[in-house]
Amino acid sequence: MRVVYFKSEDEGDGTYDGQIGRAYLHLDDGSTADEGRDLGFITLGQAAKIAIERDAELDVDGPTAAQWDESPRRSFFARLVGR
Repeated sequence: MRVVYFKSEDEGDGTYDGQIGRAYLHLDDGSTADEGRDLGFITLGQAAKIAIERDAELDVDGPTAAQWDESPRRSFFARLVGR
């Protein structure tokens, strides 16, 4: 089973697909070359594109799209001062 794991770290550009997080590629096909490969900090949209290209499942650790749409957005200033 091929999986791209995505753990949300930041709101990114303020859109669900634009969330920024840490991503990992896990192929689980017996090979060691790509197993657990760190993809770095990328957007959720980029992680989804990689999953499609690799015919992998996308596993998102964070809010769902519905939850994201329900939550109020904090302004850049509010995030900067921690409110």
